[in-house]
Amino acid sequence: MPDDSLEFELEMPAKPKYVGLARLLAGSMARRMSFSEENIDDLKLAISEMCTNAIVHTGNGEEDKAPIIVHYIARDDFLKVWVKDQGPGFNPSRLIEGERKELLTKGFGIPLIKSLVDVFECDSRPENGTLVSITKYRGQGNQES
Repeated sequence: MPDDSLEFELEMPAKPKYVGLARLLAGSMARRMSFSEENIDDLKLAISEMCTNAIVHTGNGEEDKAPIIVHYIARDDFLKVWVKDQGPGFNPSRLIEGERKELLTKGFGIPLIKSLVDVFECDSRPENGTLVSITKYRGQGNQES
Protein backbone atom coordinates (compact mmCIF):
# COMPACT_ATOMS: atom_id res chain seq x y z
CA MET A 1 0.00 0.00 0.00
CA PRO A 2 2.70 2.51 -0.98
CA ASP A 3 1.99 6.19 -0.28
CA ASP A 4 -1.64 5.40 0.45
CA SER A 5 -3.50 6.29 3.59
CA LEU A 6 -6.77 4.87 4.73
CA GLU A 7 -8.82 5.82 7.75
CA PHE A 8 -12.32 4.77 8.71
CA GLU A 9 -14.53 4.09 11.67
CA LEU A 10 -16.86 1.25 12.58
CA GLU A 11 -19.66 1.88 15.06
CA MET A 12 -21.02 -1.38 16.37
CA PRO A 13 -23.45 -2.46 19.07
CA ALA A 14 -21.75 -3.56 22.28
CA LYS A 15 -22.54 -7.21 21.55
CA PRO A 16 -20.15 -10.15 21.08
CA LYS A 17 -21.58 -11.16 17.70
CA TYR A 18 -20.03 -8.03 16.11
CA VAL A 19 -16.44 -8.68 17.20
CA GLY A 20 -15.82 -10.81 14.09
CA LEU A 21 -16.57 -7.83 11.86
CA ALA A 22 -13.94 -5.69 13.62
CA ARG A 23 -11.42 -8.54 13.23
CA LEU A 24 -12.27 -9.05 9.57
CA LEU A 25 -11.76 -5.39 8.70
CA ALA A 26 -8.38 -5.25 10.44
CA GLY A 27 -7.25 -8.48 8.79
CA SER A 28 -8.30 -7.25 5.34
CA MET A 29 -6.48 -3.95 5.80
CA ALA A 30 -3.32 -5.63 7.10
CA ARG A 31 -3.34 -8.14 4.24
CA ARG A 32 -3.70 -5.30 1.73
CA MET A 33 -0.70 -3.64 3.39
CA SER A 34 1.36 -6.86 2.98
CA PHE A 35 1.63 -7.71 6.66
CA SER A 36 2.85 -11.23 7.36
CA GLU A 37 0.17 -13.79 8.18
CA GLU A 38 1.59 -14.05 11.71
CA ASN A 39 1.24 -10.28 12.23
CA ILE A 40 -2.28 -10.37 10.78
CA ASP A 41 -3.22 -13.09 13.26
CA ASP A 42 -1.68 -11.04 16.10
CA LEU A 43 -3.68 -7.97 15.08
CA LYS A 44 -6.93 -9.89 14.82
CA LEU A 45 -6.44 -11.45 18.26
CA ALA A 46 -5.52 -8.10 19.84
CA ILE A 47 -8.61 -6.46 18.32
CA SER A 48 -10.81 -9.31 19.55
CA GLU A 49 -9.52 -8.74 23.07
CA MET A 50 -9.96 -4.96 22.82
CA CYS A 51 -13.54 -5.27 21.58
CA THR A 52 -14.42 -7.97 24.09
CA ASN A 53 -13.11 -5.84 26.96
CA ALA A 54 -15.10 -2.86 25.69
CA ILE A 55 -18.27 -4.97 25.40
CA VAL A 56 -17.90 -6.45 28.88
CA HIS A 57 -17.26 -3.06 30.48
CA THR A 58 -20.05 -1.36 28.54
CA GLY A 59 -22.74 -3.72 29.72
CA ASN A 60 -22.24 -6.90 27.70
CA GLY A 61 -24.98 -6.45 25.16
CA GLU A 62 -27.64 -4.68 27.19
CA GLU A 63 -30.05 -2.93 24.83
CA ASP A 64 -29.73 0.58 26.25
CA LYS A 65 -25.92 0.73 26.19
CA ALA A 66 -23.89 3.00 23.89
CA PRO A 67 -22.13 1.46 20.88
CA ILE A 68 -18.43 0.64 20.64
CA ILE A 69 -16.35 2.69 18.19
CA VAL A 70 -13.49 0.96 16.34
CA HIS A 71 -11.27 3.37 14.40
CA TYR A 72 -8.69 2.19 11.84
CA ILE A 73 -5.75 4.22 10.55
CA ALA A 74 -3.51 2.67 7.87
CA ARG A 75 -0.33 4.38 6.74
CA ASP A 76 2.63 3.20 4.68
CA ASP A 77 4.30 1.18 7.42
CA PHE A 78 1.77 0.75 10.23
CA LEU A 79 -1.81 0.02 11.14
CA LYS A 80 -3.26 1.74 14.19
CA VAL A 81 -6.59 0.71 15.69
CA TRP A 82 -8.37 2.21 18.65
CA VAL A 83 -11.46 1.05 20.42
CA LYS A 84 -13.61 3.46 22.43
CA ASP A 85 -16.37 2.50 24.81
CA GLN A 86 -18.73 4.47 27.00
CA GLY A 87 -18.34 2.21 30.01
CA PRO A 88 -17.62 3.29 33.57
CA GLY A 89 -13.89 3.77 32.93
CA PHE A 90 -11.14 3.21 35.48
CA ASN A 91 -7.88 4.68 36.73
CA PRO A 92 -5.21 3.59 34.17
CA SER A 93 -2.42 3.87 36.77
CA ARG A 94 -3.97 0.80 38.41
CA LEU A 95 -3.67 -1.12 35.13
CA ILE A 96 -0.03 -2.09 35.59
CA GLU A 97 -0.47 -2.76 39.32
CA GLY A 98 -3.34 -5.12 38.65
CA GLU A 99 -1.99 -7.02 35.62
CA ARG A 100 -0.60 -9.98 37.55
CA LYS A 101 -3.62 -10.24 39.82
CA GLU A 102 -5.97 -9.90 36.82
CA LEU A 103 -4.23 -12.79 35.07
CA LEU A 104 -5.12 -14.98 38.01
CA THR A 105 -8.71 -13.80 38.43
CA LYS A 106 -10.07 -12.60 35.08
CA GLY A 107 -8.09 -13.41 31.97
CA PHE A 108 -5.31 -12.38 29.67
CA GLY A 109 -6.90 -9.25 28.09
CA ILE A 110 -4.51 -6.31 28.48
CA PRO A 111 -1.27 -8.30 28.96
CA LEU A 112 -2.13 -10.38 25.89
CA ILE A 113 -2.86 -7.30 23.77
CA LYS A 114 0.42 -5.71 24.84
CA SER A 115 2.35 -8.84 23.87
CA LEU A 116 0.87 -8.88 20.34
CA VAL A 117 1.45 -5.29 19.23
CA ASP A 118 4.26 -2.77 18.93
CA VAL A 119 2.58 0.14 20.75
CA PHE A 120 -0.21 -0.05 23.35
CA GLU A 121 -1.93 2.96 24.88
CA CYS A 122 -4.88 3.28 27.22
CA ASP A 123 -6.81 6.39 28.22
CA SER A 124 -9.64 5.94 30.68
CA ARG A 125 -11.43 8.16 33.10
CA PRO A 126 -13.95 7.08 35.70
CA GLU A 127 -17.51 7.58 34.38
CA ASN A 128 -16.18 8.71 30.97
CA GLY A 129 -15.32 5.50 29.11
CA THR A 130 -12.09 4.01 27.87
CA LEU A 131 -10.04 4.36 24.70
CA VAL A 132 -7.51 1.61 23.99
CA SER A 133 -5.13 2.09 21.08
CA ILE A 134 -2.72 -0.32 19.40
CA THR A 135 -0.18 0.13 16.62
CA LYS A 136 1.41 -2.66 14.62
CA TYR A 137 4.30 -1.91 12.27
CA ARG A 138 4.64 -3.85 9.05
CA GLY A 139 7.71 -6.06 8.94
CA GLN A 140 8.83 -5.58 12.55
CA GLY A 141 8.59 -7.74 15.63
CA ASN A 142 6.80 -6.59 18.74
CA GLN A 143 8.50 -3.83 20.70
CA GLU A 144 7.97 -2.91 24.32
CA SER A 145 5.54 -0.03 24.84
